[in-house]
Amino acid sequence: MKSQAALEYFTIVTVGLVIIIPMIIYLNDAYLSYKDENKISLARIAVDKISNSANWVFSQGPPAKIKIEVSLPEGIESISFANNTVNFRIRTKSGYTDVYKETNMPIVGNISTDSGYYIISLVAFDDYVGISVV
Repeated sequence: MKSQAALEYFTIVTVGLVIIIPMIIYLNDAYLSYKDENKISLARIAVDKISNSANWVFSQGPPAKIKIEVSLPEGIESISFANNTVNFRIRTKSGYTDVYKETNMPIVGNISTDSGYYIISLVAFDDYVGISVV
């Protein structure tokens, strides 16, 4: 009798694990995908805000200046301003993703890749826009 009860408990636990383990794997994968999409979305918002503000400041001419607040997500590998492009390289579970946007002029300066909220100053010069963290 005792061995039959033990076998029944074992069967119940095994069936439960067969149901729960695939659910846990699926939910973990869904969570990681959501996290990556959130990082990319936050980076896209920051890139759009920086490039649009830089275009606006440059159109005003020197000595126009603006301060903006941007939120940088976790996982940013690099931020570059080359060839009139604002480019954020983000590390995701499937590799690296570039989020970028073209500007009307060169941007000179740098921003930290650490995540968090930053106040960024954009200043128009004759041939470029200077960018720095305040």
